[in-house]
Amino acid sequence: MKRFFSVFVFLLVVQIAFGQVKLGLKFSPLLSLNQVELISDTLDMENASSTARFSLGLVVDKQFTDTYYFSTGLIIMPKRVGINIIPENGGTTPNTFEAYNLQYLQIPVTLKLYTNEIQPDLSIFFQVGGSLELKVDDRPKDEDYVLIEKFNPLDIGAMLGAGAEYRIGINTILFGGFSYQQGLINVVNETRDNIDLTIKNSVITLDLGIKF
Repeated sequence: MKRFFSVFVFLLVVQIAFGQVKLGLKFSPLLSLNQVELISDTLDMENASSTARFSLGLVVDKQFTDTYYFSTGLIIMPKRVGINIIPENGGTTPNTFEAYNLQYLQIPVTLKLYTNEIQPDLSIFFQVGGSLELKVDDRPKDEDYVLIEKFNPLDIGAMLGAGAEYRIGINTILFGGFSYQQGLINVVNETRDNIDLTIKNSVITLDLGIKF
């Protein structure tokens, strides 16, 4: 992991030194959701309710043309896995609800498409692409949870978003928008009794930030 981030930082420095790059900070209130699939004769499961979280990170936009940008960064992305457990056919479980707090370092790999200015200094953008997420922490909400024993160390997601940017100075831009991010990989690695459980995360974010 250290080598991976060393390469990322090196490439970022090269882009800043030799290309037209905008750096910024982003703060995103978000809703964390998950989709559950289970194959079991003794248990059934359903999604728990969505949970509010906050993410924060660095945004890096590299200009290709006046309307096309490559966008990446380094984002702290918290998520939650929450499941309601329903015993069936005489099955038993010590808990009927379990929740786990996950935290990732996210590296977006996206393309931003800008419109022409809809009024002076104001443009609309659309964002599409994906993300690589490295898990840095996972904690059960309570210590007596037993269903999920281990989570996968990474996730890969698809991302779709839209927003607006407003220039308030020569080098300063305010931006805001929404995005939907869908996890593509089962985050569960090991379960009790080798239960066949698949959970994929999704996130809806309100993105607010500033670029320089």
